[in-house]
Amino acid sequence: MTTPATSHHHGHAPANRRRRILKTAAPLLVRYPVADVRAAVIVLHDERGLTAGAEAACRALAECGYLAVAPLLYYDTGGRVYPRGNFAALEPEDLAADVAGALDHLRRRAQVPPTAFTGLGQGAHLAAWAATTHGLPAVGVEPREGPWPGLPELPVLAANLGESWLSLRDEDDTWDEAVRFLDSARTLLPDEETE
Repeated sequence: MTTPATSHHHGHAPANRRRRILKTAAPLLVRYPVADVRAAVIVLHDERGLTAGAEAACRALAECGYLAVAPLLYYDTGGRVYPRGNFAALEPEDLAADVAGALDHLRRRAQVPPTAFTGLGQGAHLAAWAATTHGLPAVGVEPREGPWPGLPELPVLAANLGESWLSLRDEDDTWDEAVRFLDSARTLLPDEETE
């Protein structure tokens, strides 16, 4: 499947930001690779929102052939970035619906089965939770515990994921190492048709 190199958002129009029409309709940053799509990954931003760092993560994954999709978890606030962070205001069931919307986008609209989750900062806690829930591997970059008392703690989730979890520091070779892990994890996933 060849797609153009592009980045776009989809989801609510500005007038709909304060009311949910579909629980799974968080706007998405979608970054396609220049060449064929090898696989797809969902990127969960840190507590500050869809920052330049989160966009750079999507760009780095796309440059390595991955279709990267990042849901804007703060879409109800009307902005992409929340400088002080406010993940505690986001309910786990809403986060689960936003993750489900991103998965649905990949499967139905992009027609690329998701390979893994990647989380940045406290988003790594969400990535580990989503990966455990959906049976996919996850990469955490500078992983930190999130503020959701209803979720299992990050170390518990990471232990449950075992070899399907990779924790990385944000360094020069972070995305090279993440892609090596994602490539090896792809070979261990069952075919989409058999699920």
